[in-house]
Amino acid sequence: MKRLWGDHKLLVLGFLGALILTAVLLVRLIADVAYWPQHQDEPISGWMTVGYVAHSYAVDKDGLIEALGIETDLRRHLTLTAIADAQDMSLAELRNALLKAVIDQRTNP
Repeated sequence: MKRLWGDHKLLVLGFLGALILTAVLLVRLIADVAYWPQHQDEPISGWMTVGYVAHSYAVDKDGLIEALGIETDLRRHLTLTAIADAQDMSLAELRNALLKAVIDQRTNP
């Protein structure tokens, strides 16, 4: 092992990097397979993001963003509560608009 490290440091580091990347992707795959089948069509709550709602309801995230008229800078990683506050609307209004957009996307893919 010492000889391999001494002669091929870059190769060993590349292998270790690939091994770590593979482990991370494997953990993410297992988490997705275990988590998402049980969280389809979740009731919309304020802690969710638009991306979470899109994933849970199996619809296009950009379609939801467009239907809600969300500004570009509000579209990433903000909760629905934060988006509702920024849009000067109640969470119930935002929830109703999201549900309407989900129904529209499901009926007209």
